[in-house]
Amino acid sequence: MKRKVMATLLMAGLIGHSQPGWTEDDEGVRKPPTRQTQSISAGVFKDLDVAQQAFDAKDYAGALAALDRVRAREDQINDYERATLHNLYAVIHYAEARTDKAIEHYLLVLQQPNLPEGLRDATLFALAQMYFVTEDYPRAVQVLNKWFSLTADPAPDAYMLLAQAYYQQQRYADAETPILTGLKRARDKGVELRENWLGLLRAVYYELDEIPKAAKVLEILVTRFPSESYYLQLSGMYGLMGNQTAQMATLHAAYLGGMLSKASDQLNLARLYLVEGAPFPAIQLLSTGFRDQRIEVDADNLQLYAQALSFAREYEAQVPVLKKLADMTNEAEHYLYLGQALNELGRWDEAIEAFEGALNGEALDDIAAVRMQLGTAQFNAGQLRAALRTFISLQNDDAIGTAAANWVKFVSAEIERQKVLDSTG
Repeated sequence: MKRKVMATLLMAGLIGHSQPGWTEDDEGVRKPPTRQTQSISAGVFKDLDVAQQAFDAKDYAGALAALDRVRAREDQINDYERATLHNLYAVIHYAEARTDKAIEHYLLVLQQPNLPEGLRDATLFALAQMYFVTEDYPRAVQVLNKWFSLTADPAPDAYMLLAQAYYQQQRYADAETPILTGLKRARDKGVELRENWLGLLRAVYYELDEIPKAAKVLEILVTRFPSESYYLQLSGMYGLMGNQTAQMATLHAAYLGGMLSKASDQLNLARLYLVEGAPFPAIQLLSTGFRDQRIEVDADNLQLYAQALSFAREYEAQVPVLKKLADMTNEAEHYLYLGQALNELGRWDEAIEAFEGALNGEALDDIAAVRMQLGTAQFNAGQLRAALRTFISLQNDDAIGTAAANWVKFVSAEIERQKVLDSTG
């Protein structure tokens, strides 16, 4: 792009215009100035062409030496030649990454009288870019606003540069208008919207806490430029808006499209499936993740898997998962869940063993509730005297004492009934 700029200045800028002062006619009447043509002389052009060739060869020292020969006779050249000279200095210094010197020469261009509008406008815009590069955002905004006041048909890119300068100063509300204006001009001109333009608008809305607007922009980004990052951001926006259904659907679409690579995001999707009452997709996601070793087989993930199986009433499949989980953690709640799953399957003896494991496990919150479930499993297994002892031990519990007392009566009556049956048998 630097070579293109310099070539354009040399090839298209051989002739400029100067503006003389007001004159008087023979009768003393003042007349407005007439535009006079200024051209680049053959001698000046020869040195500028040498500079061009050196620049193309990345011989910046040689290019500057050629320009220095012109500058040595600066008092002998016209305004347009002087403006062109300093413009070329700026281009070369920018190529050398000497932005400060480029700015210095662009300012000298603007100081020249009778500056052609095209060169003036191009210099102002280049100067604004230099200020932006050097992170002097206030000056970049100032120069850009002047450039906008002089330019009849600004390109969308110019509005985006202004918006970025505002954004870098955390002037987010000021940044919104030029972005929207630039997007409108792009649509009017049939210019394809660019990803970074929409990304900037999304960032502005996020900083302004305009979450629904940020989500709308991300919906466009996901459609036009689908990527894992945009899907995750959009899902997060829906989450902030409290729309868990849309949050789940967005992650689901990303997962189906192969754009949910991190285990943490897949696990988050599995949790959302359960929140939305869809355990079967969660089961499939987790089992596939375990099989392909994308999701670690640890206690937290096994517990989530067991929970999904429970929601789906897949108790047979849940039992081995809970057994592995209980052996892994020795936590009471995992033995409790195992006992409950075995209860659902009518595997009473195994359920009794699991509930006893819960009572002997770590971090048991409600001993009485577990013992109550143990008693029912003992009763269903036909261990009536063991069940009776369990329920008797719970009769004085504040929460379930009444229920336990009723069980004591019921089990006692069943024991007596069995005695009668045995005696008459």
